[in-house]
Amino acid sequence: MWRRAGWARSSVGQRPLRWTALLLGAALVTTACAGSDDAGGGQGDAPADIQELVVGYSEDPWVDSESDRKRIPSYPLNADVCETLVHLGTDYQLEPTLATGWEQAGDNTFRFTLDEDATFSDGRPLTAEDVEYTMDYTVQEPSTGFSFLGADSAEVVDERTVEITPEEPNLRLVEQINHPTYSVLSPGDDPLNDANVTCTGPFEVVSYTPEQELVVERNENYWGEAPELDKITFRFFPDDTTRVLALQNGEVDLITDVPQGILATIEDQPGIKIQESSVGNVTMIYVARRDEAGTPKLLADPALRRAVAASIDTEAFVNGVLGGNAEVIDTVSPPAVLGEFADMVQGVDYNPAEAERLLDEAGWPRQGDGIRAKDGRPLTLEIVYARIDLTVAEFVQSQLREVGIDARIKQLDTGAYSDAIDSGDFDLDISQPSQNDANPAFLLALRWTLDGSGANTSILSPGPGTTYQTLVERTLTATDRTELQRQAAEAMHELVDVEVGGIPLSGNYRIFAMKDTVQGVELHPSGTNQRWASVFRTE
Repeated sequence: MWRRAGWARSSVGQRPLRWTALLLGAALVTTACAGSDDAGGGQGDAPADIQELVVGYSEDPWVDSESDRKRIPSYPLNADVCETLVHLGTDYQLEPTLATGWEQAGDNTFRFTLDEDATFSDGRPLTAEDVEYTMDYTVQEPSTGFSFLGADSAEVVDERTVEITPEEPNLRLVEQINHPTYSVLSPGDDPLNDANVTCTGPFEVVSYTPEQELVVERNENYWGEAPELDKITFRFFPDDTTRVLALQNGEVDLITDVPQGILATIEDQPGIKIQESSVGNVTMIYVARRDEAGTPKLLADPALRRAVAASIDTEAFVNGVLGGNAEVIDTVSPPAVLGEFADMVQGVDYNPAEAERLLDEAGWPRQGDGIRAKDGRPLTLEIVYARIDLTVAEFVQSQLREVGIDARIKQLDTGAYSDAIDSGDFDLDISQPSQNDANPAFLLALRWTLDGSGANTSILSPGPGTTYQTLVERTLTATDRTELQRQAAEAMHELVDVEVGGIPLSGNYRIFAMKDTVQGVELHPSGTNQRWASVFRTE
């Protein structure tokens, strides 16, 4: 059984810190450990009398579907209103939250012991019935769970004890249950129809206006250490440039997840500081092998997949397009989740000559215009993208053109993009997946296995009976953490190095920009696990 005796929430300044603060007007970059920022203007100043914060977030994440709305106010924007049984630390290790301990109580059953001090914002004590209700709620249509849970998976043992049994073998449950999808609700709460939920976190919802803002205030009955702020307003800005202007003009105090390509427009602004996390997500190319009907696409050919990967200079991408505000990596998840085994994944080396050789041998010679063709069919690939700058897609496009591939960028709105990736109406999908739980095989299982809960796994998966499928399935039953990391690394090696089913471009830092008077931000590499209770304002 895992249990940490005497564990309690840390106060500001007591937690291990890892931060990078860019002091404007100087060439000094200070780096330590968790994204906390106590450097820059405002350090040493007295706390402000009014502890309110206005955050500039990207587009409203809860308006596109019912499954999105079911997760207000916890995912993907986590407003620190609701809490999970366990929390994902900045080192991708689990920390107890509503559960003080857990153990495997059967072949596929896990028993959680609840913190006897935990209460909801209305003062009611947390009980096992609340956890049971929450787990049942996630599997009700539209289902939002992804851990093989069913309607009867959660069972109350007693007031402070609950057991959870997935419907299929899944020893990764504890590592998955930190995901904000499983944030504990009060029975009867239904975020799909009413955002004003009653939860256990340091803040509580005041109002939610779709496509405008979410407002939360301090939970005066919070059972843990009280938050510093009295109020946070999350304002939605679908356009990145508008969001940056809002910070520059003083309309907001902080903006989240600043795109690397737009960072230069604010890093020299007086009174604004930049903060970075460790690598938290990966800019990556998903490769479509077949469409939704199962019809093979061009990139079903492994030689073409490898040629595409070999044609892309990731060092030039990181140091040029991203201005060095990222890392060159070979993994589809942050390397830290694989521990000592991250080096098992080598990636496909940049080698345009090898890419040309592969294309020639596959029967795609260059034509007079420089574009390759076979049997009169030009080698044309369609690129779609989400949550990245157009310049990223344009870089990939130019690299492919160098080896004779005609890559065409489709600029789609959110709805059209979702339709395209669901149907397989693309060849290359450039996106930024994040590691949102403690399972090293999280993204491998989510996006590339046939039974994964990702939207288009049948389009991306290597397929049934493959070595990759077998390797990922094996991670579901690993009992030792170190062995799990090794197995996940082996599966990732198969995906990236052998199958070339995903092409990592960069490991990205989460970047926040904020006024100098904003202090105590502890930036989490996983945006969905961001907390706000330590943040405060100075005069």
